[in-house]
Amino acid sequence: MNPQKRVIVASAILALLVVLAASVWGDETPSPEPVRLLVIDETHSIQSSLQIGQFALALKGTGLFDMDARTDIPLDGNSNDWAYDLVLIVPESPSQLWIVTADLPQALSPPVQAAFQVLKNIASRVYEGESALDARSVVDVTQDLFPAIYGGLLAQNGWLRFLPGSANPSLSEGGS
Repeated sequence: MNPQKRVIVASAILALLVVLAASVWGDETPSPEPVRLLVIDETHSIQSSLQIGQFALALKGTGLFDMDARTDIPLDGNSNDWAYDLVLIVPESPSQLWIVTADLPQALSPPVQAAFQVLKNIASRVYEGESALDARSVVDVTQDLFPAIYGGLLAQNGWLRFLPGSANPSLSEGGS
């Protein structure tokens, strides 16, 4: 990457971190428990890894996420008691970035919905912006079949959790 592009990327990241820090520090309400996020980076290029690193730093700077990372999608059952609220998959070949949830975004608990929005906004800035190293479109379970399939699989195998406030109230109405 040429020096001019580095300066542009670094400036964009710095500006993003300043805006995120100001929004986090400006809010004096007690902060909720961090949202559990699993980042799965299946790419094998330095360029993609650098971009996911920048992305992870921006997410960490919000203070909203407790993050873990893997290089493969876990297809087996989760053997520990730690399940995630959101999963972000950076697949090797498609030109997409998948945000995976156990349910539709509007049915998630309010803290997870807010973190989902922040995740999607930051992902869009980093991966769809003019200075994106590895340009990808950001899609979630409502926009593409792959995130929906992985959402069901990861939830069934215990990697994604349903939170107690995440049930859709319209489903509990009616006869019992």
